[in-house]
Amino acid sequence: MLASQAPPIAETALDARSAFQLPARRRLYVRSTFGRRDESVISRSRGKYSRAKFLREGASGVALDATLRAAASRVAAHKAEVLKIHPQDLREKVRRHRSPYNIMFVVDNSWSMHVENTLEKIKGIVGELLRDARHHHDQVGMVAFRHNRRPEAAVCLPLTKSYAYAARRLRKIPLSGSTPLPDAIRRAFATLRQALIKYPNALPVMVIITDGLPNIPLQPGGDPYEDIALLGRRLRWEGINTIVVDTEPSGKEAGRSNCRQMAAVSKGKYLPLSRLTRQTIEESLEQIKAAQAVKEPLTHGIQ
Repeated sequence: MLASQAPPIAETALDARSAFQLPARRRLYVRSTFGRRDESVISRSRGKYSRAKFLREGASGVALDATLRAAASRVAAHKAEVLKIHPQDLREKVRRHRSPYNIMFVVDNSWSMHVENTLEKIKGIVGELLRDARHHHDQVGMVAFRHNRRPEAAVCLPLTKSYAYAARRLRKIPLSGSTPLPDAIRRAFATLRQALIKYPNALPVMVIITDGLPNIPLQPGGDPYEDIALLGRRLRWEGINTIVVDTEPSGKEAGRSNCRQMAAVSKGKYLPLSRLTRQTIEESLEQIKAAQAVKEPLTHGIQ
């Protein structure tokens, strides 16, 4: 067909809206409860069969027992002699399984932290969490600072359940003279998001241990405090449970510390360094859960 004989574009049956419309993204899981020892409802074909509900598109499996009960009750109500299953009788399985924690520590390993042996304390807490992780399938990781030509953060401990592997990696954490805290939060956030692809029902947690005095922005000439505020809002939006541990609870630098603001922006929990233990981390996560359940703002402070 010659170009002059081709039909005009207006006569084609292409609908631009339908051509460029992407399919809606369906949630694969729904968390009903919170915590390493609590159960979480999922819609994928995994976990223990718990109960049944009305069948919907993309169901993980038909609950035969509940379907037969629904059909039998309908037959009994109509006094029919033959049991027939109708579409409205179909039920699907609701499965449950345990939800582990994925905990990423963002550690300020600058020289000021080394003076108070804070880094050694954090290593001990990570070890306690990993000893307990093998019973509940939790994973623990860590992001720290490193001083190159341009100071940046690095994932010094990827998310792991192995205590021996973590002990080897934690012994190699260097000390840094700068505080690229925004880059560390960004790398920890990326690690948690990547882990959610493989473990979609895990509960992401970020524990930020810092003096709240960043001095390296994400981009040259930027404001590190503004970067942290933007990242904190992103953590809240993405549902990352955040705990901010202040290493400077008192003294002349306390007035400039940004830790309480970080906890407020991310809807997380504020803790002083003296309260940092494995038990307080678990208690803080339970408080975050309670605040999210009632949709009330969390009090950022310790009584």
